[in-house]
Amino acid sequence: MRHCLSSRPLRGIVLGAIGGVAAVLSGCAEAPAPTRPAQLAALTPPVPFDGLKKRLAVMRLENKVKTPLPDASWQIGEGLTEMLTSELFKTGRFIMVERSALTDIVKEQELGQTGLVQKETAAKVGELLGAQLLVAGAVTEFEASAGGGGIGLGVGGANLGMRTNVAHVGVDIRLVDSSTGQILKSYNADAKAQDSGFGIGGNLRGIKLGSDAFVKTPIGQATREAIMKAVGFIIAEMETVSWSARVVQVKDDEVYVNAGANTNLTSGTRLAAYSKGEELKDPATGMSLGSRDTLIGTVTVTQVQDKFSIGTFEGKGTLKRGDILRFK
Repeated sequence: MRHCLSSRPLRGIVLGAIGGVAAVLSGCAEAPAPTRPAQLAALTPPVPFDGLKKRLAVMRLENKVKTPLPDASWQIGEGLTEMLTSELFKTGRFIMVERSALTDIVKEQELGQTGLVQKETAAKVGELLGAQLLVAGAVTEFEASAGGGGIGLGVGGANLGMRTNVAHVGVDIRLVDSSTGQILKSYNADAKAQDSGFGIGGNLRGIKLGSDAFVKTPIGQATREAIMKAVGFIIAEMETVSWSARVVQVKDDEVYVNAGANTNLTSGTRLAAYSKGEELKDPATGMSLGSRDTLIGTVTVTQVQDKFSIGTFEGKGTLKRGDILRFK
């Protein structure tokens, strides 16, 4: 749609200012639609995911951004952590550990600003939460006006006229082995978005991070695209991780498993049973190196409840609490 402002009477100081800018721009200006981030809906399955859901814990993302915040109430690291957790949950592929559960197990000062300061802490969190992998990382770029330009007039504190605004968001993601605290994979989810057009340039004050109004801004669009790239990376890497569960207890020849219908586990599923070996620690650093686990048989699921299952064991040896069950 084209608007020729010189062909109509202009009323008021705002329209007068816009008309002035329009005159500089040859009297007519076409308002292009804001540039939208790439459509990443394909990352979310079009049908409900029927595979076995793996358990993830998202640690608080460190905020390494040093630029002034548009609103003192913004907590960038916490906000993007919540957005990442929510988008991972929406895929239907994962059981997400609630942030409150993390807080109950590890003190905030132990997590620090990095989410994972000590490898011992990572292993402790993973073991107690039953998470297969921990997601950690940092917000490295969060700039609402990383570039752009335009021509316009200042009227009453507002910027009127043609403008181009480029926002930039970068998030470093790390996948951490929950048993050893070792970083397995890392990825930089980087995105830019811009809007350009003829109108009034606003600001972000009063807009809540993650809100609908936030998502409509260039910084909101860049944030969503970066988060969706991170989700795509995590989905791809988790495909190579075998689903696993733990033995809760063995009673009267029945094996209780800490996974149920909430993970899409069904009756008749056969799980390889491993006797968990002694934890090995590096003599130089004291860091966990994992354990040597021994395959001793198979557990066949016979009953499924919401959060746990019951099965029967066949094999050599004896299963005990904490032993590992894997699906191949």
